[in-house]
Amino acid sequence: MAMNSISIIVPTYNRATALRKTLGSVATVVKRSDPAEIIIVDNGSTDNTAEVCKGVNNAFPDRRWIYAYEPMPGLLSGRHRGAKEAQGEILVFLDDDVLVAPGWLEALQEAFADSSIALVGGPSRPSYEMEPPDWLEGLWWIAEEGRYCSALSLMDLGSSIKPNDALLVYGLNYSIRRTVFEECGGFHPDCIRKKLQRYQGDGESGLCLKIKEKRLGVLYHPEAAVSHVIPPWRFTPESLEQRAFYQGVCASYTQIRRERRVPSAPDRSWKDTFRPAKWRLERMMLLRNPTVKKIHRLMARAYYDGMQFHRKEVRQDPTLLEWVLRDNYFDYRLPAGWEGFLGISANA
Repeated sequence: MAMNSISIIVPTYNRATALRKTLGSVATVVKRSDPAEIIIVDNGSTDNTAEVCKGVNNAFPDRRWIYAYEPMPGLLSGRHRGAKEAQGEILVFLDDDVLVAPGWLEALQEAFADSSIALVGGPSRPSYEMEPPDWLEGLWWIAEEGRYCSALSLMDLGSSIKPNDALLVYGLNYSIRRTVFEECGGFHPDCIRKKLQRYQGDGESGLCLKIKEKRLGVLYHPEAAVSHVIPPWRFTPESLEQRAFYQGVCASYTQIRRERRVPSAPDRSWKDTFRPAKWRLERMMLLRNPTVKKIHRLMARAYYDGMQFHRKEVRQDPTLLEWVLRDNYFDYRLPAGWEGFLGISANA
């Protein structure tokens, strides 16, 4: 049986130390004889990312490496630039802070040997750099199909190969048939710098929803596994709060695309004047001696704030509404004027 050619795409931005480990793990499982190429998309890094890429290339010279520099901010541009560079029939998108399991590549080849399979994912298990707090276990959701912690992109659906829900294939370990990627319009905007948050979208979730609508084959393979390296700052209350805000922005984006309109602004009363001050006091209390209940409260409020932030931004800017409602983002350039949000000149 002929093997599918694979393009492994790793977008990265200013995470040289983590990237070195990720690329090393990929190079270890990809052999010279494998029909695979490894594409690193440097998304405008200002650290020593380019040097790290050269170093890994020199350490594994018989692998097929491609380095591309893409200055347009955001994970969308990193992913789609990688897809443009890719030659493979299967596009494999990895985050720059994962370590792939020894049988990862073979599992992907086995899964895509079935021509009815469009999308493949596997477990993403935690590799904590420091012992996490006890309350973190309370952020896992237990379901019939397995367990997952979306706040940290963690998921484990067991030890058997089985059909899967597309929405449970997380972007840190996301393998898709190229033809499906193109037919479904690729990814939506994702993981953009904080000052550009208004341009955030629902990332791979939008693509997954299209795959679900088309009823295409999705597979979970337990050997297509990665370890997600999680530094201590990722499980602080403040980091989880920011992640929830970002999820609220994503939810607003998804709703506006689905309904093709922006929800009306909520009516305001005199009580709204005092609510921000009341929340600041409550938030300060929640951050003291965190518990699962307190973290959930922080995240719920941040999620709501993210939705309201995005809706307000879209209401005020017709150009942003056009960006949200685009058919696809194969042209991933941000709308004119984005540089101003970073305090740089468009002609710089």
